[in-house]
Amino acid sequence: MSVETKNAPQIKTMNETNKNRKDIEISAKGKQRKKEIIEATLEVIVHSGVQGVTHRAVALEAGVQLRLTTYYFKDKEDLINEAFIHFVEEGKFLMAGFLELAYEHLEQFSVLEKNNLTSKNRKNIYETFSALASEFLIHNLKHERDHIAVQQAFLNEAIKNPLVRELHKNHRKRLIDNVTDLCSIANKKDPEIDAEIFVNAFEKMEHEGICTPVNKLDKKKYQAMVHKLIFWMIM
Repeated sequence: MSVETKNAPQIKTMNETNKNRKDIEISAKGKQRKKEIIEATLEVIVHSGVQGVTHRAVALEAGVQLRLTTYYFKDKEDLINEAFIHFVEEGKFLMAGFLELAYEHLEQFSVLEKNNLTSKNRKNIYETFSALASEFLIHNLKHERDHIAVQQAFLNEAIKNPLVRELHKNHRKRLIDNVTDLCSIANKKDPEIDAEIFVNAFEKMEHEGICTPVNKLDKKKYQAMVHKLIFWMIM
């Protein structure tokens, strides 16, 4: 009587096991190398704008052979699109940081308090948000100028690149949706419109600010502008 063996577990040889382990290692190294190339693309954009992105420029920035950039990315557009996705996923659109701090502050209020803000609570939120946003903006203008420059570069690229345009539109919608929630807490009549105005104004201050040398930044001006913007948003 023969024994049925078709469902028996297959024993891997030592060579097969070593090959599988090597495949996993190559995959991990490949992911890391691809990430390094994407981050090098962002560095090129900082120094030369999106128009400066080429396989050769990115390979030089990443310190890798040219064939590796063409292996992972078929063309310049592929490099730019992947860099944008990475930029967004890494949370490098800076306003996200302010929103995170704002929501942390709101957690101290109950649902009832947020739905029926008293004058005292509204003033508390206004003063806290104003301090957070102005401090956040000034920090970015001093220490995150490259990231702001990349944001602007991607916005310019979105005008002519349909895929970047779609990616940028989706990201911006998520950002505005989050600000809309803050405006809704303030019982604003048109929170979606107010949120878009807020995002536009904040980004305009970022982009304008990096055109001024750090040692010449007028901190009081930016603080006043942010306070007026938050007052309009909350009060």
